[in-house]
Amino acid sequence: MGQHAEGGQRFSEWLSYLKRFTDAVDSGRGIPLGPAPAPPVPPRVAAAAPRGARVLFCAPHPDDECLAAALALRLLLESGTPVTNIAITLGSDRAQRPRRRRELESAHQVLGFDLFIPTEPGAASPDGFEQVHLSARNSHPQAWEKRVAALAEFFERAQPEAVLAPHEEDFNSTHIGTNYLVRDALDVYLSRHLESDVLFIETEFWHQVTDANLMVGLTPEHAAIQVVAAAEHGGEMKRMPYHVLHPCRLMDNVRRGSEVVGGQGAAVQPFAFAELYRVSFRRGREVIGPTPGHHILPPSEKATLDWLRNEFGAARD
Repeated sequence: MGQHAEGGQRFSEWLSYLKRFTDAVDSGRGIPLGPAPAPPVPPRVAAAAPRGARVLFCAPHPDDECLAAALALRLLLESGTPVTNIAITLGSDRAQRPRRRRELESAHQVLGFDLFIPTEPGAASPDGFEQVHLSARNSHPQAWEKRVAALAEFFERAQPEAVLAPHEEDFNSTHIGTNYLVRDALDVYLSRHLESDVLFIETEFWHQVTDANLMVGLTPEHAAIQVVAAAEHGGEMKRMPYHVLHPCRLMDNVRRGSEVVGGQGAAVQPFAFAELYRVSFRRGREVIGPTPGHHILPPSEKATLDWLRNEFGAARD
């Protein structure tokens, strides 16, 4: 076979591979969206009995709890750690909020998370916060402080060991605003409990964390739970098929995280899917980190809060 023929054959093989890959992605578009009459609840992994630990995931919008909470999901499934999703907003369109609430509740049946929807100060019912934007923090500080106080009060009741929220450069204005709202509320909460400590774990979706220091590997089963839950947000997935493209993002995270977290030139990790995070540690008024380091939690290792605390120097005496 001549060089041209061999080159043509290789091109055809790689083209066939790419077509099969896009066909696989497109096949997900035909699977019915939710919310389902009876939410699909995946089989649960046997886990240890909860010990009272708490993980709070602060979701800027309904569906973020599905797409960026892989670590929280693994903690729940593998160590029985209770996870509460705080639905910071139900979106800016008030007319769509009843629909988004139904989808959110259905997605939680899949994930197994508890759900808390905060009440905007002065509102009659819990419908999420309004104007969670950095511009509102700067231009309407009194209204912002009331939201901070309301969120800090929930932290007071929950006594979290770990809090997850988007990082401060996650592009979307509500994602960025959620970062500042959560950090402000943590400052208030921890100022009242100077001996308490919290792992602060920042997520990414719209913009990559450039200094990610934790890579969490996922099995296909983990990713499937996320996709099934995201698909329950049917109205949002019709607008943009985040659920169909989610596995592609997780696969690219393996490429990126293997070196960004594992070290430049490191070998690619052997699992197919991963999520990246930036972890720091807060005790009272002290902020420790984010510290660099090769912190990789493979699917083969059990996800626990103790593992996180030991990795990031936050182990309790």
